Amino acid sequence: MLAGLAALTGLFSALREGKLDDPTVDYTIHGFSRRSLKTPVGKLNYYEAGTGQPLIFLHGIGAGASSWTWSKVAPAFTGQYRVIVPDWVGWGLSEHPRRYLLFPDYVAQLNALLQHIDQPTHIVAQSLAAGFAAACAHATPERVASLILMTPTGGKDDVKFVPGHILSLLARTEPLNLLFYRTLFHRRFILRSWLESEGFYDSKAVSRQIVAGFLYSSRRPNAAYSVLPFLSDALRYDITPYIRNLPVPAIILWGSQERTTGRQTGQRLAALNPNIPLTIIKRARTNFELELPAQTTAHIQTFLHTTPQSLHPLTSSQPLHHTKK
Repeated sequence: MLAGLAALTGLFSALREGKLDDPTVDYTIHGFSRRSLKTPVGKLNYYEAGTGQPLIFLHGIGAGASSWTWSKVAPAFTGQYRVIVPDWVGWGLSEHPRRYLLFPDYVAQLNALLQHIDQPTHIVAQSLAAGFAAACAHATPERVASLILMTPTGGKDDVKFVPGHILSLLARTEPLNLLFYRTLFHRRFILRSWLESEGFYDSKAVSRQIVAGFLYSSRRPNAAYSVLPFLSDALRYDITPYIRNLPVPAIILWGSQERTTGRQTGQRLAALNPNIPLTIIKRARTNFELELPAQTTAHIQTFLHTTPQSLHPLTSSQPLHHTKK
């Protein structure tokens, strides 16, 4: 009966949901090519443009997240770097497996991408993705030239949202969890509300286009399986071991008004490693790559220009092995 109710509710919801334009056209108009890479977890969609040392932009883990969130920043680097902007498997236009995706799955994807690049790579990583990138840096430091960690967290230090027993149980129970996801994250006003209160410092800067970009990704088939692990607590982890003794140059960028984990969390993480500076971006919360793209770009460029080039030999100057779409 529950399955029938969920299916019926989903049907009516689908009838009410209007068609959304693919926001990733923002990459193609800047000369990016869309490509794909097979990973142990599934097929990874990514965008690539430019030449030079590789620079990856990794989006965070949250309803509606995708490579599109970097579309106002990544194009600024194509004149000096080979810029690669992937959708994690389970997100954006990548393959969406019908199963929970956990910490090892994300690390496996990134390892596969770095292995194909086969050059020391700069990585910009947001939120939970910072821990995935740091884990790769610890395991294979020769593949990682530097890390720019934007509001790094493992979810354990989230002071605004900690799932209780009932919510964790709901997020693990099918089909209720899928219905729960659809009820919340297929709704424009829910995503707009979060962006206005947590993502952006200036709520008026949350445009219809920005909301549509998140909504497009959150409505992808099977997108729930990527979000539910965080809601159920299965994807949350302690990021501190990955920050401590990080073997590559790194910097932490943090919004001055960030309040999901709190500015003190950024200060605590930076204190774990005296070699990692903490840069505070004024009048910013979580999604300053969208609200303040010029400032975000400037901070990343400054770090990259002042970071010594990797001492590891560049073993290849060829593009990634890929399948064009």
